[in-house]
Amino acid sequence: MEKILTTYLAGYIEASPETAFSWRDVAYKALYRPLQLLVYDPIRQEASKTGKEAGAHVKYIVGLKKAGKYKQFDKEMDKIWLGTIKPTVDLGRLFELLKDRANVDGNHEEELKSWGDFEAVARSDFTIAYMKKDIQTVGTIGEIFEAMLLKIPVYLIIDSPKTETNSTLLYWVRYSGGEIFYKLEDCISFIKEKYNLKEKGAK
Repeated sequence: MEKILTTYLAGYIEASPETAFSWRDVAYKALYRPLQLLVYDPIRQEASKTGKEAGAHVKYIVGLKKAGKYKQFDKEMDKIWLGTIKPTVDLGRLFELLKDRANVDGNHEEELKSWGDFEAVARSDFTIAYMKKDIQTVGTIGEIFEAMLLKIPVYLIIDSPKTETNSTLLYWVRYSGGEIFYKLEDCISFIKEKYNLKEKGAK
């Protein structure tokens, strides 16, 4: 039986929770194949980790910051980034262990609900990242860096010329073995061809 691939959908959430779902929904519906490719969408998975939908959880976290309740803030952020994991090693080692687990045991759809974002990136075969120049995102950059460290290809979609993209970001994408795209549809077409994804319903 062929290995079931996994991808992670990286992109802004906190800066604009209202629009963060739309591109992910397009990618999820176009690429998800239960027997070929699992798609980890942090917005779809958020409630299983935090008990709140993504938009509501963002507002809750922002409220904790404003109230100075940083112990609770840390706990809520742990839910996003670590899921059910309580690390006993540094993050660099943790990332390697998680990637090794995916390579040895494979990924299974029922596990996704317990993954934090660190695990979802580390256990992916490739990452799709969506960045807009007028929307600030820090988590996405961290996820691209993690993927780059683990040599997991990053397929980055941007809305400005590659020559105007931050040089370090561009280097990380290239170092990962990834590619740059200007349209989500082009990225999806590339992935379908590169990973030989069968059309839905095909056997």
